Amino acid sequence: MANPLLTAWHWLIESWHEINATRDPAAHAGRFEVGLVIVACLGLMTPQFLGSELTFVQTALGLGLAPDWEAVRLHPWGALGALWFWVAACVAGYFALPAIYLKLSGRGVLDFGLRPAGLTTHFGVYAALCVLVLMGVVGVSYLPDFQRIYPFYDFADRSWLDLLLWELAYAVQFFALEFFFRAFLLEGLRRTMGAGAILVMLMPYCMLHFPKTGVESAASVIAGLVLGVMAMRWRSIWGGVLIHTTVAVSMDLASLLQQGRLPPPTWVP
Repeated sequence: MANPLLTAWHWLIESWHEINATRDPAAHAGRFEVGLVIVACLGLMTPQFLGSELTFVQTALGLGLAPDWEAVRLHPWGALGALWFWVAACVAGYFALPAIYLKLSGRGVLDFGLRPAGLTTHFGVYAALCVLVLMGVVGVSYLPDFQRIYPFYDFADRSWLDLLLWELAYAVQFFALEFFFRAFLLEGLRRTMGAGAILVMLMPYCMLHFPKTGVESAASVIAGLVLGVMAMRWRSIWGGVLIHTTVAVSMDLASLLQQGRLPPPTWVP
């Protein structure tokens, strides 16, 4: 019987060579690549600064939606509003800005990982990975740091509506995240760097996990490598979106369950 880890390693090496074969040996970084890196930097900055709670409160006050800071923070839906505001900033920075740049550069946005064939053709592989990572989630759900951080939405246990609205926002954020890291950066640098684009992507992707746990930061390197190879080989981000969303929802549910904080049997608060 074949060793699963050895099989996976051989697959990664084979895929790496296959991806490198799509690189143009005569290509050099030009205006498109320079612009891509600049847009990527702006995209990373957008959720960090424009999606902050401070910006959310200032926006609410500027629009006259609340009389003062405390009114925004103490509003029953203030916390969820702040998280949806952050998700909107993620969509702007991770999807909208890159998509606009691609259109202005004459590239087809759909060709950057948005076609579903990669998921439908290899659904079994992604489903198996979902099962594998769910097993990991069960293990880390016992850690105090895990329970302290998840879920990000403090009122996720208030009602099932709260939990659903948060998980929906979380899923939208993961779509934008996957497009940015596994399509915009990887496909944008494929011609000049081949599989080397995955190494460029891994650094900011790992740093994005620093506010979380050390275990997740380390795991993001492995996950980023595997998802990057899969996205480049099969030219689709949808498998990554599926895995990320499955893991995120299960992490929140596992944390709530471990803390005895599952929402009461009511739909609304």
